[in-house]
Amino acid sequence: MAFPEQRACRRGSSGASFATSSEIMDLLALLARCIGLENEAAEFYAVLARRAAGDAELVALWSAMADDERQHARKLATWRDLVAAEPPEHRPQASGFVAGVDATEALLQESLDAAVEADEDEAFALALALEASELDAIYTTLLQTSPLARFPDFAMTVRHETSGHHERLLDAARRRCRSDRARLRLAILAAHEH
Repeated sequence: MAFPEQRACRRGSSGASFATSSEIMDLLALLARCIGLENEAAEFYAVLARRAAGDAELVALWSAMADDERQHARKLATWRDLVAAEPPEHRPQASGFVAGVDATEALLQESLDAAVEADEDEAFALALALEASELDAIYTTLLQTSPLARFPDFAMTVRHETSGHHERLLDAARRRCRSDRARLRLAILAAHEH
């Protein structure tokens, strides 16, 4: 799986930043934006669950996806609280995230707008596009660089944090998607998983 060039960095004891990018962002601000991304993704899936009210399988799928996104937001919020407890002059900085976060915010807004009227195939196409976006790459990169990281290897973090989430969506999409657009999105996300 390819990941964007993103990295969180910390200030050294001299106060010098290790980042070389001109897009340096306060980690507290970055975490706040990313918590917002995860909460918007949860809302997107909640909209899909409400739209599928007559289909128990889809309600369960979309509700589980929303729960996963809320869990991501909670983990990032825990790290945000740890960062906020630091004196401002000791707070970490991050670089390489601005463009990805901006693009993901735009995609989420478009997806939320489209979800309100989406039929089943369009709902899958939107969800598959969202899951193939930078949303999970940003989340797992931030999580891996946090004190909450459970695995020493980034690939293990990615697998632990996203594979069940993606597999649930891929399994349902393989069985239910009929449109060419949704099937193409399915193939793209499936290729990312291998």
